Amino acid sequence: MKKASVAFLLLVAAAIAQVAHYYAKLPDPMASHFGFDGFPDGWSSRVTFFAIYLGALLPTAGALFALAGLLTRLPDRAINLPNKGYWLSAERRGETLGYVRGAIGWCSTGVFLFMLLGTQLVIRANLAEGGRLESGKLWWLLGLFACWVALTPVRIYLRMSRVPRSQSS
Repeated sequence: MKKASVAFLLLVAAAIAQVAHYYAKLPDPMASHFGFDGFPDGWSSRVTFFAIYLGALLPTAGALFALAGLLTRLPDRAINLPNKGYWLSAERRGETLGYVRGAIGWCSTGVFLFMLLGTQLVIRANLAEGGRLESGKLWWLLGLFACWVALTPVRIYLRMSRVPRSQSS
Protein backbone atom coordinates (compact mmCIF):
# COMPACT_ATOMS: atom_id res chain seq x y z
CA MET A 1 0.00 0.00 0.00
CA LYS A 2 2.94 2.34 0.61
CA LYS A 3 4.01 2.41 -3.04
CA ALA A 4 0.40 3.03 -4.12
CA SER A 5 0.16 5.83 -1.54
CA VAL A 6 3.32 7.46 -2.89
CA ALA A 7 2.03 7.15 -6.47
CA PHE A 8 -1.30 8.62 -5.37
CA LEU A 9 0.39 11.59 -3.71
CA LEU A 10 2.52 12.18 -6.81
CA LEU A 11 -0.66 12.26 -8.89
CA VAL A 12 -2.22 14.74 -6.45
CA ALA A 13 0.84 16.96 -6.97
CA ALA A 14 0.49 16.51 -10.75
CA ALA A 15 -3.18 17.55 -10.61
CA ILE A 16 -2.31 20.64 -8.60
CA ALA A 17 0.45 21.49 -11.09
CA GLN A 18 -1.95 20.86 -13.98
CA VAL A 19 -4.48 23.34 -12.59
CA ALA A 20 -1.82 25.92 -11.72
CA HIS A 21 -0.19 25.67 -15.15
CA TYR A 22 -3.28 25.72 -17.36
CA TYR A 23 -5.84 27.78 -15.47
CA ALA A 24 -4.84 31.19 -16.86
CA LYS A 25 -4.17 29.79 -20.35
CA LEU A 26 -7.68 28.46 -20.90
CA PRO A 27 -10.55 30.45 -22.39
CA ASP A 28 -13.41 31.59 -20.20
CA PRO A 29 -15.95 30.12 -20.76
CA MET A 30 -14.37 26.86 -21.82
CA ALA A 31 -15.73 23.73 -23.45
CA SER A 32 -16.50 21.27 -20.69
CA HIS A 33 -18.64 18.66 -22.43
CA PHE A 34 -18.14 17.00 -25.78
CA GLY A 35 -20.29 14.88 -28.07
CA PHE A 36 -19.24 11.51 -29.48
CA ASP A 37 -17.81 13.32 -32.50
CA GLY A 38 -15.41 15.22 -30.22
CA PHE A 39 -17.00 18.61 -30.77
CA PRO A 40 -17.98 20.66 -27.73
CA ASP A 41 -21.64 20.84 -26.82
CA GLY A 42 -21.42 22.31 -23.31
CA TRP A 43 -19.45 25.11 -21.70
CA SER A 44 -18.63 26.34 -18.23
CA SER A 45 -16.50 28.99 -16.62
CA ARG A 46 -12.93 28.04 -15.76
CA VAL A 47 -13.73 28.40 -12.08
CA THR A 48 -16.67 26.00 -12.35
CA PHE A 49 -14.75 23.52 -14.50
CA PHE A 50 -11.80 23.28 -12.12
CA ALA A 51 -13.99 23.35 -9.01
CA ILE A 52 -15.92 20.34 -10.33
CA TYR A 53 -12.69 18.65 -11.42
CA LEU A 54 -10.95 19.03 -8.08
CA GLY A 55 -14.19 18.52 -6.17
CA ALA A 56 -14.69 15.15 -7.87
CA LEU A 57 -11.07 14.04 -8.16
CA LEU A 58 -10.03 13.71 -4.54
CA PRO A 59 -13.27 12.27 -3.10
CA THR A 60 -13.65 9.74 -5.91
CA ALA A 61 -10.16 8.32 -5.75
CA GLY A 62 -9.74 9.08 -2.06
CA ALA A 63 -12.83 7.06 -1.17
CA LEU A 64 -11.13 3.89 -2.36
CA PHE A 65 -8.07 4.66 -0.24
CA ALA A 66 -10.30 5.32 2.77
CA LEU A 67 -12.12 2.04 2.14
CA ALA A 68 -8.80 0.21 2.01
CA GLY A 69 -7.84 1.80 5.31
CA LEU A 70 -11.05 0.59 6.94
CA LEU A 71 -10.48 -2.96 5.76
CA THR A 72 -8.37 -3.89 8.78
CA ARG A 73 -11.18 -2.80 11.11
CA LEU A 74 -13.80 -5.04 9.50
CA PRO A 75 -14.76 -8.30 11.15
CA ASP A 76 -13.89 -11.41 9.15
CA ARG A 77 -17.57 -12.11 8.45
CA ALA A 78 -17.74 -8.83 6.48
CA ILE A 79 -14.83 -9.79 4.20
CA ASN A 80 -15.57 -12.00 1.23
CA LEU A 81 -12.51 -13.90 0.01
CA PRO A 82 -12.01 -17.39 -1.39
CA ASN A 83 -10.47 -19.70 1.23
CA LYS A 84 -11.28 -17.07 3.84
CA GLY A 85 -10.50 -19.38 6.74
CA TYR A 86 -6.94 -19.84 5.50
CA TRP A 87 -6.21 -16.26 4.41
CA LEU A 88 -7.77 -14.58 7.43
CA SER A 89 -6.30 -16.92 10.04
CA ALA A 90 -4.51 -15.06 12.82
CA GLU A 91 -1.03 -15.70 11.38
CA ARG A 92 -1.98 -14.54 7.85
CA ARG A 93 -4.63 -11.86 8.38
CA GLY A 94 -2.23 -8.89 8.44
CA GLU A 95 -0.37 -9.95 5.30
CA THR A 96 -3.59 -10.84 3.47
CA LEU A 97 -5.30 -7.55 4.26
CA GLY A 98 -2.09 -5.72 3.40
CA TYR A 99 -2.18 -7.31 -0.05
CA VAL A 100 -5.87 -6.45 -0.54
CA ARG A 101 -5.31 -2.89 0.70
CA GLY A 102 -2.42 -2.52 -1.74
CA ALA A 103 -4.53 -3.78 -4.64
CA ILE A 104 -7.30 -1.33 -3.76
CA GLY A 105 -4.72 1.44 -3.41
CA TRP A 106 -3.43 0.76 -6.92
CA CYS A 107 -6.99 0.69 -8.22
CA SER A 108 -7.58 4.09 -6.63
CA THR A 109 -4.39 5.39 -8.20
CA GLY A 110 -5.66 4.20 -11.58
CA VAL A 111 -8.96 6.03 -11.05
CA PHE A 112 -7.07 9.20 -10.21
CA LEU A 113 -4.79 8.82 -13.24
CA PHE A 114 -7.77 8.30 -15.55
CA MET A 115 -9.42 11.47 -14.28
CA LEU A 116 -6.17 13.43 -14.57
CA LEU A 117 -5.50 12.28 -18.15
CA GLY A 118 -9.13 12.70 -19.21
CA THR A 119 -9.04 16.27 -17.95
CA GLN A 120 -5.78 16.82 -19.81
CA LEU A 121 -7.56 15.84 -23.04
CA VAL A 122 -10.27 18.42 -22.28
CA ILE A 123 -7.61 21.05 -21.59
CA ARG A 124 -5.86 20.21 -24.88
CA ALA A 125 -9.14 20.51 -26.76
CA ASN A 126 -9.71 23.95 -25.28
CA LEU A 127 -6.23 25.09 -26.27
CA ALA A 128 -6.41 23.64 -29.80
CA GLU A 129 -7.68 25.41 -32.87
CA GLY A 130 -11.23 24.21 -33.48
CA GLY A 131 -11.59 22.92 -29.92
CA ARG A 132 -12.15 19.27 -30.82
CA LEU A 133 -11.58 16.56 -28.20
CA GLU A 134 -9.30 13.74 -29.26
CA SER A 135 -12.07 11.12 -28.91
CA GLY A 136 -9.89 8.23 -30.06
CA LYS A 137 -7.45 8.87 -27.22
CA LEU A 138 -10.30 9.18 -24.76
CA TRP A 139 -11.75 5.80 -25.85
CA TRP A 140 -8.33 4.14 -25.47
CA LEU A 141 -7.96 5.73 -22.07
CA LEU A 142 -11.43 4.56 -21.07
CA GLY A 143 -10.66 1.01 -22.25
CA LEU A 144 -7.40 0.90 -20.30
CA PHE A 145 -9.16 2.31 -17.26
CA ALA A 146 -11.91 -0.32 -17.42
CA CYS A 147 -9.32 -3.10 -17.68
CA TRP A 148 -7.31 -1.67 -14.77
CA VAL A 149 -10.35 -1.46 -12.51
CA ALA A 150 -11.69 -4.87 -13.57
CA LEU A 151 -8.33 -6.51 -12.91
CA THR A 152 -8.29 -5.48 -9.26
CA PRO A 153 -10.90 -7.99 -8.02
CA VAL A 154 -9.60 -10.59 -10.48
CA ARG A 155 -6.05 -10.27 -9.08
CA ILE A 156 -7.32 -10.57 -5.53
CA TYR A 157 -9.53 -13.55 -6.37
CA LEU A 158 -6.78 -15.41 -8.23
CA ARG A 159 -4.27 -14.90 -5.44
CA MET A 160 -6.68 -15.91 -2.68
CA SER A 161 -7.97 -18.92 -4.64
CA ARG A 162 -4.61 -20.64 -4.28
CA VAL A 163 -3.74 -22.24 -0.99
CA PRO A 164 -0.30 -23.84 -0.64
CA ARG A 165 -0.67 -27.63 -0.91
CA SER A 166 0.87 -28.27 2.51
CA GLN A 167 -1.85 -26.05 4.03
CA SER A 168 -4.89 -27.14 1.99
CA SER A 169 -5.44 -30.57 3.57
